[in-house]
Amino acid sequence: MRRFSLLILAGVSLYGEIKLSDTENYTQEEARLYCRDLGTTWRQMSIQELFSFSGAFKDNYSYWSRNQGPSDTTVIGTGSEGDGGKIAMVGYSFYPKERNITLSAPTKKIAAACTNLPWPKNERNYRLTPLGTEDKSSGLLWHSLEATDKRSKYTYTQAKEQCERLTLGTRVWRLPSLDELYGIVDYEHVRPSVDMKFFGAMMHRYYWSNDTLNEREAYVVVKL
Repeated sequence: MRRFSLLILAGVSLYGEIKLSDTENYTQEEARLYCRDLGTTWRQMSIQELFSFSGAFKDNYSYWSRNQGPSDTTVIGTGSEGDGGKIAMVGYSFYPKERNITLSAPTKKIAAACTNLPWPKNERNYRLTPLGTEDKSSGLLWHSLEATDKRSKYTYTQAKEQCERLTLGTRVWRLPSLDELYGIVDYEHVRPSVDMKFFGAMMHRYYWSNDTLNEREAYVVVKL
């Protein structure tokens, strides 16, 4: 079993119209234009909206979101004078069949997903407490990574047992679900894609969720 990092959790759409393309023939920019051409109120969906959308996607399709982030590669000779190049960008796409958020070259051809809902306000209702970070909207409490060894890696079983052994306050602690773990991802931040003001200096790596694929595999989320 592979070893990953962990976040420990204790816990107690409104959509407008959605338009999905009939084909997977769009780059990320072409998907944006596809949505724009539907009318002035239409836009590409964000990766958060795609992940939480419960409607019917087309079988085996992947869908572009509006989100992008820097890759680990540099395009040599394309930057400003003296820097030798610029960082290449990658796009975030969603594969509904496996509920998987992936990084893809923006030139890859996949499907477009659009909504006419106004842009949501990017508000995080977090509060720092002595026990960790509280999400006041859901009542979930995230154990502060500054109180653990952020460089440690765990198998799924080790991560699950460590969470369940934790005794802080009167909470019952556990690994977060896949939805809960994706819920703290903030694509306004990169490496890691969380707000470190609330979650500390998290490492740029994968984190275990409590959702299993089968007896040998479990889902993870990477804090890009």
